[in-house]
Amino acid sequence: MSLLELGLGHGYSAEIFSTLFSDYTILDGDARIIEQFQKNHPESNIHIIQTYFESFEPSKKYDVIVAGYVLEHVDDPEEILCKYGRILKDDGRMFITVPNAESMHRRLGHYAGDLPDMLVLSKTDIEMGHKRYFTMDSLKKLVEESGFSVESVEGLFLKPITTRQMISLNFNETYLEAFCRLGKNYPELCSGILMECRYRKGR
Repeated sequence: MSLLELGLGHGYSAEIFSTLFSDYTILDGDARIIEQFQKNHPESNIHIIQTYFESFEPSKKYDVIVAGYVLEHVDDPEEILCKYGRILKDDGRMFITVPNAESMHRRLGHYAGDLPDMLVLSKTDIEMGHKRYFTMDSLKKLVEESGFSVESVEGLFLKPITTRQMISLNFNETYLEAFCRLGKNYPELCSGILMECRYRKGR
């Protein structure tokens, strides 16, 4: 099967996916990130293309497309989804992950009065290049308006309190794994939302 991933990021997913897909391409617009990854993984067989998502001109269709934490960064998420939906094979899938505005720790901050607007971007969000947050409803609406149907939804990491607070409590690996496993079934409360989508034919 063929995999196209939007964004290299820290390279964590690349290390895993490269063991599962022989036909694996990553798109990233930052030459420094690509250079650092290739320096750290000189034996990697991943095909990495330096390009912006909006500019990429594919020469084929893909079985799987992954957009992991990219839709919060781009100017027009619907444009990206429509573009890449059209290069999915008929039985292909797109997997999307986004930060959740209504995660448990943000809800807690809201009820405590520290976060009047759960959609507001923090200083850290802005420094990281985030342009927006998503909710379960807003992501589903975006996906469907872009021509996809939602096949499944999972939560990524149930974070009951802020990252700083969790670090101060020094949770061990067993508990961190438990937060991951517990969160799968509660996407509306997790810090991230994972959505599996199928592109509707005829779009």
